[in-house]
Amino acid sequence: MIVLSHINSEKSILEKIKYKKAHNDSISVNTEIKNIISSLKNNGFFLATVKSIIKKDKSFTAYLNLNKRVEKASLTFNNKDLYLTKGLLLKNNILEIPIEKLQSTLLYISKKLENQGKSFSKLQLKGINIRNNILYGNIYIRESNKRTINKTIIKGYENFPRKFIKNYFKIKRNTLFNKEKLSSISTLSKKLIFADEIKPPEILFTKDSTSLFLYLKKTQANSFDALVNFASKENGKLLFNGHIDLKLNNVLNTGESLNLFWNSIGDERQEFKIDTRIPYIFNSKFSPELVFSIYKQDSTFLTTNFKTIVNYDLNEKSKIGFFLNSDKSQKLIENDANNIFTLSNFFIGAIYNFSIPKNDFLKNNLFYFYLTFSVGKRNIEQKKTNQIKITLNTSYIFELNSRNSIFIKNNTGYLNSSTYIDNELFRIGGQNSIRGFNEQSIFTKNYSYFNLEYRYLTSETSYLYTISDIARVTTLKKGENFLSLGAGYLFRVKNTQININMAINSSKNSQAKITNTQLSISWINYF
Repeated sequence: MIVLSHINSEKSILEKIKYKKAHNDSISVNTEIKNIISSLKNNGFFLATVKSIIKKDKSFTAYLNLNKRVEKASLTFNNKDLYLTKGLLLKNNILEIPIEKLQSTLLYISKKLENQGKSFSKLQLKGINIRNNILYGNIYIRESNKRTINKTIIKGYENFPRKFIKNYFKIKRNTLFNKEKLSSISTLSKKLIFADEIKPPEILFTKDSTSLFLYLKKTQANSFDALVNFASKENGKLLFNGHIDLKLNNVLNTGESLNLFWNSIGDERQEFKIDTRIPYIFNSKFSPELVFSIYKQDSTFLTTNFKTIVNYDLNEKSKIGFFLNSDKSQKLIENDANNIFTLSNFFIGAIYNFSIPKNDFLKNNLFYFYLTFSVGKRNIEQKKTNQIKITLNTSYIFELNSRNSIFIKNNTGYLNSSTYIDNELFRIGGQNSIRGFNEQSIFTKNYSYFNLEYRYLTSETSYLYTISDIARVTTLKKGENFLSLGAGYLFRVKNTQININMAINSSKNSQAKITNTQLSISWINYF
């Protein structure tokens, strides 16, 4: 389809309009022409008309008459409505604006009424007349009664934790109703780990009340991943190898979580961790979290950690938190050759968390930002040392189209101290940090690594991905670079999620070769 005018001065105006040129039938052509006329009127061509539509073979040519353009609008407001014009430049109750801003100005005023809960208000432009390329009119506003949400009803999941209604969805008695609030509730519903939205929220209006209906269903949010091997030590005693990762969410219908993790690689490395989180305790915005862990490195040291966190919701995207962290590490063998000491430390710190959901089958975040800053003291044989610790975890998914995306993640850790001890350092490496390297095999005081993945969605519940992990690590002796490359496939089959990947690692001391390749298979069952 081509849009033209017989008047030369109008041709250049029509050439600037973007419109769809390829159409399957005449109905689509007529719809597009109506859209063009509407766009012209929004830009001041109120008398624009279709002169003719000519069809030749399979092509259409539409001839338009734009007629005279209105340059600006002069709008008169009643005194009682002036409070809605805050932010607009009025003189003697009259607002003069370029004509192309007329529609956005009317929408601006309507939005103000909407945000006040007056969703059924009517805004009209009356007494319209055009003189000297200026549109004159009176703004008439009939305000409706303010609507507030009097009642919230959950359909499909009757045992949904009620404290989430007030503190997560931010719905209190007499909360103002508007469309933006409904949209926010729907977005938050999709972020829930333990529930899914069946359909968007609905509102029931009666003469005296406004009832909100949320349609949710409880999901299988618990997961279990385990692999345990049995072997014998040289002295004949039993040796356990493997890992257990158990995550329990919302078992009590309170939104709580309990995570238990155990990992053992023979006598080389053992770890046990348990943490629990209780959201919105005492129906407040505060959510406490407790973490306890034990880590043993072969026969050299044993570290216990206790951490308590209190999170506070600022809004639907941002959270802040405060935490106390205590470590006690014991040297297991007396060997002056290593840099390991019996020590204790205590940190107090702050957290800032910001996230934007992607709403995919994995409930990924489109953008994620998690920053911690803490100060503390280390104590070795009554000698105290001041320390500062900073960690950053951030990621973003660049969506190229419906199937292709690029995932990039950065994790950074920084420990500032006058001296450093091996058993207080960060431990990185493995599937959750630098793939292709052994779990927690890299000890470092400062590090920063990037995980870069190109993802191709093969179905609604599966995708192929590449692995490009790049790290810069500062050990006690030197700085070092690490690199791993590979590929993987993640998919879901009913209640099971399987993640298979292979990565080959490279560092200054070990070049990339087949013997440095690691195959990882993660098998998570949801229940």
